[in-house]
Amino acid sequence: MNASSDNFRPSTGGCKQRNGPGRGGLDIAIAGVPFDQGTFFDSVGQRLGPDQARAFSKRLWQADELTGQAPFDWCRIADVGDAPVDVLNFEQSIRGISDFFARISAAGAAPLAVGGDHTITLLIMRGMVQAGVKVPMGMIHFDAHPDMRDEYNGSRINCATGFRRAIEEGLIDPKRYIMIGIRSIGAIENLDWARRQGVTVLTDDDCAALGRQGVITRTREVVGAEPTFLSFDIDALNIAYVHGTQAPVPGELSVRDVKVIMRGLRNVDVIGADVVELLPALDPTGHTAISTVHVAYEILCLLAEARANRKAAS
Repeated sequence: MNASSDNFRPSTGGCKQRNGPGRGGLDIAIAGVPFDQGTFFDSVGQRLGPDQARAFSKRLWQADELTGQAPFDWCRIADVGDAPVDVLNFEQSIRGISDFFARISAAGAAPLAVGGDHTITLLIMRGMVQAGVKVPMGMIHFDAHPDMRDEYNGSRINCATGFRRAIEEGLIDPKRYIMIGIRSIGAIENLDWARRQGVTVLTDDDCAALGRQGVITRTREVVGAEPTFLSFDIDALNIAYVHGTQAPVPGELSVRDVKVIMRGLRNVDVIGADVVELLPALDPTGHTAISTVHVAYEILCLLAEARANRKAAS
């Protein structure tokens, strides 16, 4: 179904909006995940992140005149709405989110999710696999925290354990997994476990020492040419840019750094992505939301170019 269909209507961010994830014809499906049931900090409200991101995405142009990136010209892209979440039933929520993204993948679209807390990455990848996407995938993971706990207060699925579960479930190839911006680890064992599996860790200090080009080069070396997922926790950015997130940490990466790094990853085969942990209640000026949608746009460009490359090669 093409973008002129009556089933589409204007939406935010310059793309179209379509009801539901399961219809074919899309290359990239942008979806909200209003989920914060995996949060154990006292700051919650990430469930409101998708709507806040949509509102601020109105400030984006459909193409970047500085780089020539024009994802809406390269691919068929639509906002397919929000994954179903039952705030009174954690198990139902995590099943519903995975099923939602399974339908997106089964329809032939690559997902770009906006959260929501960081639990959702595991759920999205489970859905992709449910639809037949081959695993393990590579992983590019921007974050201040490794999210590699084994459990927290008895919970094994939450915002701090998802990447460990994804490795254990065979969704991610740890030797093709790079963390970028790590500076708050919780416990040394968390990073030690990840490194023992083969994960490459670029701490905040590593990023400062390597510079933008060094981070780009190392990331390309790690993930290679095979299909890769990209997950961006907005707290990877310096706290000066992101007050509106549950666990901000002072650090190195600016929005400009991330834009340059993302543009240096062009032609990496990104097949799915998310941007998480926008917390509108802590963002009265909207600056965190603005940073979030700019990061999401750079990721959208990576997804669109990778998708266009695959279509051209087929």
